[in-house]
Amino acid sequence: MIVIIIDSMERCYFISRLVHEIRSEYELLFVTSEPLAYLRMCALGYRSIYLHRQLLRTRHNGVAVVSARVELAIEVLNGDIAFADAVIDAHAVSRILKNVVDSARVSRCVVWNGQQLLGRIVADLCRKANVPITYLEISNLPGKLFVDSNGVNALSTISGDPQLIDSLPMPEPSIHEAWLAQYESYKSKPLPQARTRPVRKLASLCNYAMKSATHGVAQKTVRLSRLRNGAASAGLGNTLPAAELMNKPYVFLPLQVSSDTQIKLHSSVDNFGAIRLAAEMAREQGLGLLVKIHPAEADSDAVRRVLDLRRELDFDVVSLPTVQLIKHAALIVTINSTVGLEALMYGKPVKALGRAFYERFDQTRLLKYIHSFLVDGVDYFGSEPIPAAAARKVFG
Repeated sequence: MIVIIIDSMERCYFISRLVHEIRSEYELLFVTSEPLAYLRMCALGYRSIYLHRQLLRTRHNGVAVVSARVELAIEVLNGDIAFADAVIDAHAVSRILKNVVDSARVSRCVVWNGQQLLGRIVADLCRKANVPITYLEISNLPGKLFVDSNGVNALSTISGDPQLIDSLPMPEPSIHEAWLAQYESYKSKPLPQARTRPVRKLASLCNYAMKSATHGVAQKTVRLSRLRNGAASAGLGNTLPAAELMNKPYVFLPLQVSSDTQIKLHSSVDNFGAIRLAAEMAREQGLGLLVKIHPAEADSDAVRRVLDLRRELDFDVVSLPTVQLIKHAALIVTINSTVGLEALMYGKPVKALGRAFYERFDQTRLLKYIHSFLVDGVDYFGSEPIPAAAARKVFG
């Protein structure tokens, strides 16, 4: 039996598409902290468990929870869940799932990212029971999914040992050229994670109300920023003509979502520290500095601080397509964004300020990573069922 963790409605939409074509091939159990996701998966005919505090008679029940697992959960780090509440939720999850995970029938557990409260507690239970874990994450490359047995980003197997990629097959040049054309077309459009359809926002609001009424675990505090699209704040930058870009050597700094695990857990530098460091590098090399706010950034205070720094450090905030900014840059500075990986595709020098899984990539490893390591044929933001062959690779 494969246990699949669903920690949000967005994940629910993706997972239901992922398993659609292979549901008869595997015994699946869905575990979720979201009541609407539970109802949706049940309606689709899947066996599911909804995690909520009403199933917890006492707070501890003899199940040990490592506090560090809770302290480093991204919701706790971002102040979305109080530490005391996270501890109660962690004990609830552990008590409900311990017997499930300890069962000899569980062959694998599938977790998204692994740094959310639910994922961290489930992963801890799996490690203690010697149950293999498969971690999933968007690759930010069109039609490709990051799948790893150790973790994602700086925690992945290839971050600790990039030589693992060396044994993978090298793609034919024509395959990469065709994919690169597709990639550039994809990147010329607004990022899908920058916008959420109104019907899904409404579903999320309904889910939040249901979760509050049923005492669901991992209940985040209400933030108006979650109801906004990040694209509105990301469009504050200037649009420079291409001719001006080519005639003005510059350092390009793409900012990351300020609440992202990549910054919170895998870097000692945040967006504002990165701006100061990039400004210093640009000044030392006699270059300009172009900064792009992440299209999915919805924190208006974070955007305001960037604009305040612009007045202090004299750099340009731009909203041009990322590929165009990469192509004309003299240097790309990033914390650990996928933009650094994309810059390597164009042979550009990259300075990573945080822990980036690709920092020891050369061109050969880069191509093998894109075409042989990532699972192809998976569109995370799509609406159609994911092909069975691609889904099998995820679960294989």
